[in-house]
Amino acid sequence: MTGPTATIEDAELRAARRDRVFDAMGAVGLDVLVLGRRDSVAYASGARSLWTAGSRPFGPACVLVESARSIHLLSSWDDGVPPEVPFEHLYGVTWNGAIMAGALTAIPGLPIAARIGVEALSPGFEHMARRLAPEAELVPADDLMRAVRALKLPAELARIRAAVAVAKVGMEAARATLASGAGPAAARVAALEAAAARGVTVPASGVAVWPVDRTLGPSVHVDIGFLVDGYEGGVGRTVPAADDGSAVVAAQGLLVDACRPGATAVDLRGAVAPGVTRWVVRGSGMGFEPPVVTDTLGGTEVIEDGMVLSVDVEVGGLRRRDLAVVGPEDTGVL
Repeated sequence: MTGPTATIEDAELRAARRDRVFDAMGAVGLDVLVLGRRDSVAYASGARSLWTAGSRPFGPACVLVESARSIHLLSSWDDGVPPEVPFEHLYGVTWNGAIMAGALTAIPGLPIAARIGVEALSPGFEHMARRLAPEAELVPADDLMRAVRALKLPAELARIRAAVAVAKVGMEAARATLASGAGPAAARVAALEAAAARGVTVPASGVAVWPVDRTLGPSVHVDIGFLVDGYEGGVGRTVPAADDGSAVVAAQGLLVDACRPGATAVDLRGAVAPGVTRWVVRGSGMGFEPPVVTDTLGGTEVIEDGMVLSVDVEVGGLRRRDLAVVGPEDTGVL
């Protein structure tokens, strides 16, 4: 699938993700969970929103009440809202703090909540929450959502594979354009057009094409990332490679193999081949996700079965990036 659809499979995936969140809330004793990050809201509710560039301040975009297993959304219309969230569970967008407070107070279960989890808790919302539910304990919920989202369901993997396929189509279009003698700008346009022909126009990392050090010859780095049905697919290559590229392929393979369940940042660093000048392993799913492991970051991270990781390696100026899924016994490139 290349765009939002109303299939049985979509409903089943939304239900599975929703159950995961409510089960996690119950496990840590949260009566209410307030989400503000777009990707977390989409994961928990299945709501589709317009893609917009830039950063936005925190807002209580989604409220989940564990006792009723109900979801309430900040939205002025129901377009893109799944049928499991009834219209009366929507509260409108407003800049008036009093109106927003009134809308939140009207959510059954929120004013009497004993424990409220908030993702990306801001001082402003903390002040509001303490007035709305004065007896509630406020706790950060970032780790809860991170843990829930990190391990992918089979249906999520299917969507990620579809997104990777689109990214590879874009890569081939960029390769062909560069082979014809055109420059980086034309290659970027060709990749975007190829993805659009598949019905995909929402970027994750987008299409980046930039020249390599001239001593390596007329090569460029191409990195492509798109969202398909809300999930990221990406691929990165140096095109054309100044040599056969075997060193960077081998180095990436070693790092992928090291991404096994239970592996730590120390294990990954130990798998970095001689000659690697840059590398990063990061989570991928509904856009950018933890963990992030490099030479200096991610010292406490542990790789888990079911994670999808972006493995990016550079050797001698040549770059290679792929997504890989961590299995119980090995990790395979998508």
